[in-house]
Amino acid sequence: MSDPESPALLSNRPRDDSRRMLHRAVDLGLDFTSGELRDNLVLRHATVGELIDRLAGPIPHAGTSDDQLMDSLAEIASWSISQADPRYLAFPDTGDSIAALTADIVATFLNQNLIAFDRSAPAASVIEAQLIIWLRELIGYKAAPLTAYQGLASLGGMWTSGGNMSNHIAIAAALAHTYPEVRHSGLRAIPEQPVILLAGGVEHFSYLAAAQALGLGTDGLLWADATPDFTSDPASIAGLLASPPSGKRIFMVVGVAGNCRTTGIDDLQALADLCAQHGVWFHVDACHGGSLLFSEKLKVQLAGIERADSVALDPHKGLFVSYPSSYALFRDPAVLGPFARYPDRATDPDCLDLGLITPFYGSRGFESLKLWALMKHQGTDGIGRLVEARQATYQRMVDLLERTGSFRLLGTSDFYRCAFVFLPDQVAHALQEAYSRPELHGAVRALVSRYTAAFADRLYRSGTVVFDLFALQDLADRIGLGTTAKYQVMGMCVGHPQIPDDIERGIERAILDHSRELTAAMLTDAHALLTTAAPPDSGAAADVTGPAGW
Repeated sequence: MSDPESPALLSNRPRDDSRRMLHRAVDLGLDFTSGELRDNLVLRHATVGELIDRLAGPIPHAGTSDDQLMDSLAEIASWSISQADPRYLAFPDTGDSIAALTADIVATFLNQNLIAFDRSAPAASVIEAQLIIWLRELIGYKAAPLTAYQGLASLGGMWTSGGNMSNHIAIAAALAHTYPEVRHSGLRAIPEQPVILLAGGVEHFSYLAAAQALGLGTDGLLWADATPDFTSDPASIAGLLASPPSGKRIFMVVGVAGNCRTTGIDDLQALADLCAQHGVWFHVDACHGGSLLFSEKLKVQLAGIERADSVALDPHKGLFVSYPSSYALFRDPAVLGPFARYPDRATDPDCLDLGLITPFYGSRGFESLKLWALMKHQGTDGIGRLVEARQATYQRMVDLLERTGSFRLLGTSDFYRCAFVFLPDQVAHALQEAYSRPELHGAVRALVSRYTAAFADRLYRSGTVVFDLFALQDLADRIGLGTTAKYQVMGMCVGHPQIPDDIERGIERAILDHSRELTAAMLTDAHALLTTAAPPDSGAAADVTGPAGW
């Protein structure tokens, strides 16, 4: 039975009772981020089956007391992974801005519905509109002050739940802009097949998902080449724009400002020139690279982003804001007009009902308060300093990887992410003969992939260090076995502006310890490969993959 002294609703509880319980929740969160609830590990590893056995149960018909509920929440936290831990090096989503966390608590209490201004979210609608204008200014778009607000069609942006949805909405806007008839007659009204042009090997999964969901189909993606730096090749894109396949019309080109595997940044100016020359919509996926906009020193890497017709930003990647936080922004604010539920209200300066002009969304919460609070608290200058400090920390961690002698980097970037395989120097030396025997190349690739996955898996299960794990082509031929085959690779992504020296030393110790354990076995398999061309399965395969593998 639930505790009769602990009513379910806030309005029916004594204020001091509610304060105590909520203070306990904050303490639980702080104990989680400090590591106390996680045994000072990045995570306490458990399998799917083990966690189902531990956490699943029948539907509760009788409730529990406050204390029992808090115990259950602590149990959930103790088996959760901490992306705010500096040893978590798989993705940059630290979510540890104190201003954003505070705003998240406040937003939950406010419980505003951003679908409408009246009766739903008066102040919240103004805050979100102001934030959209700030983001437009950072990109370099024209942005009138909110005091000159001319209606929803003048905003030119919207909050979304993630880069996946921001890219979906940008594609939908580009399609509606290029083919206005689609709004009434659907895709069947289009005489040719509309296609999106993007580089293969560096793309995010959302483009394939969007093509399938929006009715373009898998054939609605046209693939250009990527460079050895894991960026879109302007020459390949130029060739396809000049001579697209018969029956296809390119309506969007995707430029990537920080891909999800190596954070390589495209030559956005070159892509913008090509799109202008051919009259094609230019979309920049800056879900990773958008944080550089806050740094006067680093934003030069994004030169040309202001010429994009649309931009996707993900503050929950690289801007220290918790999930969900993403934005789709448009150079011409009017392109969202076709999605207005009531077109006449889109130009009404007295209407700030954001839900009237946000495709795919109806009711939604006040998630935008988190980024607004971060910007209010730190200012663009303060955020820029954090971003610059993170870059310096990233370079130091790349140096750490290289001095261990355990890895071969496939893709490097001066941004916050790199990709690498487990290939200790002594193993690489032992395999030199195999490099000159093409019939062994496939076996060598399999060996490197298997031990890379095993290394990442051992670290992950130990809870001491977490790298990402995904498949990637060796486009620069850093391993020396060609550029077409994919390897299992690890990714290191630094989300923190600082990693304390003692933690950095602990990361290096963990890497060296696990490297020693696997290097001897890998050498044995390498020698067997040279004589049998069929290395034995040492049980090194992993069943863990990370976000970039999507």
